[in-house]
Amino acid sequence: MLNALSISLGVGDPVGRLRALRSFESQGFVAADTFIWKEGVLDTWADPAQSASENCSIRLPTGYACCVGPLWYRGRFGGEALDLLINEISEAGQMDEMELRGNFVLFLHTDRYCALMNDALGLVRLYASADKLFYSTSWLATCAYTGNVEIDEAAACEYVLLGASHSDRTVARGITTLPLGHAVDLAQKKTCPRLAANVWSGGGVPQSFDEAADEAEAMLHTVFTEIAAAFPGRLRAALSGGFDSRLILAALLACGTRPDLFVYGGQGSEDIPIARLVAGNAGISLRVIDKNVLNGCLALPDIERLVHSALFFDGLPNDGIYDRGADQQTRKEQTAGGCLALNGGGGEIFRNFFHLRDRRFYAIDVVRTFYRGFDPGVFRRPEGLPFYEDRLVSSIERSIGMENSTAHQRFGRQQVELIYPLFRCHHWMSVNNSIALRHGYYATPLVDLNTVRLAHRLPMAWKNAGRFESSLIARLHPGISNQSSTYGFRFADGPDLRARLREKATCMRPVFARPFINAARRRLRRAGVAPYLLKYCRSLLPGEWQLDPVLDLRRLPDDYAFARALAVEIAWRELVA
Repeated sequence: MLNALSISLGVGDPVGRLRALRSFESQGFVAADTFIWKEGVLDTWADPAQSASENCSIRLPTGYACCVGPLWYRGRFGGEALDLLINEISEAGQMDEMELRGNFVLFLHTDRYCALMNDALGLVRLYASADKLFYSTSWLATCAYTGNVEIDEAAACEYVLLGASHSDRTVARGITTLPLGHAVDLAQKKTCPRLAANVWSGGGVPQSFDEAADEAEAMLHTVFTEIAAAFPGRLRAALSGGFDSRLILAALLACGTRPDLFVYGGQGSEDIPIARLVAGNAGISLRVIDKNVLNGCLALPDIERLVHSALFFDGLPNDGIYDRGADQQTRKEQTAGGCLALNGGGGEIFRNFFHLRDRRFYAIDVVRTFYRGFDPGVFRRPEGLPFYEDRLVSSIERSIGMENSTAHQRFGRQQVELIYPLFRCHHWMSVNNSIALRHGYYATPLVDLNTVRLAHRLPMAWKNAGRFESSLIARLHPGISNQSSTYGFRFADGPDLRARLREKATCMRPVFARPFINAARRRLRRAGVAPYLLKYCRSLLPGEWQLDPVLDLRRLPDDYAFARALAVEIAWRELVA
């Protein structure tokens, strides 16, 4: 399969392109297909471990198409989907976005059309150089094309504190990501919107709970039937005690497909006994993976190992690069043999993700509710926290189409519900999805245009405490809904009184108080960066770090945040500067 691509437009920097090609090679890829047309050159790349999987590219008399990642169109997968897309665009000049599914980056070229795009929710990242003459699925390759990039401090703070930069800017100044719902018109050398202006406003509140559940069940049945047909006997999925992995398993079983199952955890994990019960009910064996045990057999990462991790993870992964090797090993195992790894990310569209009351809110309310889980003293400059909040507010408003308002406005509850898929998932999930696709087939099938269009219109009373998602699991497969969950109830029964009261109590917490509640929790848990990790990494990389002037790294909320600061430091010392 194709695991990465880049496009250099004709008047771009040929020396920069050569640097990018060398970057792909240093990341461990091997060259695959190349396509040249009058405006530019497309280079595609593959992970050698995926060499047995067919590359998703086609050449027809009417055009050329290729994609990185799994793609379905009108129920067809891979090359068949590309064939249909080329023919439709050649004849009609357009495609039906609502029929396009998967997590991918797609290149299409015909006599009438030449475009580069990702999936409509932007759950796979597509990077652009500052001169807009180079595009790639790889942030490191885009940095290499540019050469000597500088740090965007604001984006870097978001990455370290939140796991991803939460705007179209990246940690490298001038390098951006494709805006949500847009495509690059390569002939005109500009980005253009793909989705209808009313894509989120169409349709009212469902008439009844059962009507909405029927519609969602039908959607999921269609999606997972297509997945099962495209990867017969080659599906793998994690299983935990939560909602989303159970929903994926229920949908697969409803389609007559039994995936390979695994669960992450060690001694004391509440997920493992539940996963064993669920897998046993379905008659599927379960593999238990303890990353701590795997890492315990490996040495502490030295500089060489950290650089290798940065190359594997394309520089800046959600959890940073402090990996002895277990994370890389398990990722490769998930997709070995051309298997599709399924992840439940985004399933929270069916629940009250932000745990907010059923009312109108400002964007700053969402920021203070969910994006303030750290000590504000981590910012070294007095303006650090206000600037951070203002950037997130602007990005949230832009993500749901409110950027042109003259003043900050309260959002209706349906708009608030769109913030999760269009802002949180678009920026945070896209990082992990993009990394996964570098090494095999990977998909987050619970969230797409169709499911989001339905889910954001659901009344909050249906979503609270997981009532709606519980019903979906029970409808799709009653057997596995009868097993317990980490939420203290069986999905077959739906949320019990305790779960409903707990949800209500959480939602009733005033927005202004949430940062103080988070601060109290941090003190009680004594959260922070492990002293040994600080000492060890500082000894490996002595001197002032890139982010020392803006962040007090000792006051970061956890080891993952510090591992992200470490990723930035390794990138600038060893790879991109």
